[in-house]
Amino acid sequence: MIDKILQDLENEGIACVPNLVDGNTLDTVHHFFELNKTEFTPARVGVQENKKRVDSVRGDFSYWLDPLNPPKEFLPLFNILNELKQRANARFYLGLQDYECHLAYYPVGTFYRKHLDRFEKDSSRKLTFIFYLNKTWSPEFGGELVVYLKDGSIKSTYLPLAGTFICFLSDEFPHEVRSATYERRSFTGWMHTKRIY
Repeated sequence: MIDKILQDLENEGIACVPNLVDGNTLDTVHHFFELNKTEFTPARVGVQENKKRVDSVRGDFSYWLDPLNPPKEFLPLFNILNELKQRANARFYLGLQDYECHLAYYPVGTFYRKHLDRFEKDSSRKLTFIFYLNKTWSPEFGGELVVYLKDGSIKSTYLPLAGTFICFLSDEFPHEVRSATYERRSFTGWMHTKRIY
């Protein structure tokens, strides 16, 4: 699967692998979610001391994970990320060093407006990755990830289907998360060309 991800990144700038996360891992991750849900905090926009909650921009809640000391429930996902980072560096010479990541959930009716994952004064984010963690998802629930080209046209649209993995070039594709009629869960992060930890 890593070969396919790298090939799609090279050809399209984005890769999508259905069912990359198996059912057992989804079960253990969901158990972790439920045990720690009260520890999630409202996601904010901006950088450093200027970060603030803006519900008209995004409505998700976050729980940050330490890649150097991950909960055991997430080891299969971190193993995928570590291999992807190593092999992406070998193939594309990206200079990826660390990654940051968090769990996210979107309550019913919340969204994240169109945005680019690269900060104006910090270009270290190179790869965005998402694991979708809902056990089941139906198209009528909504909650699509919509990925745009820089000219504003839609490149692709993805439902947050159980176990799906998506990875794309952070500075190439503006994207949004549309509102859903069902709580939407994911494990999301960015691979950087600078040291974070």
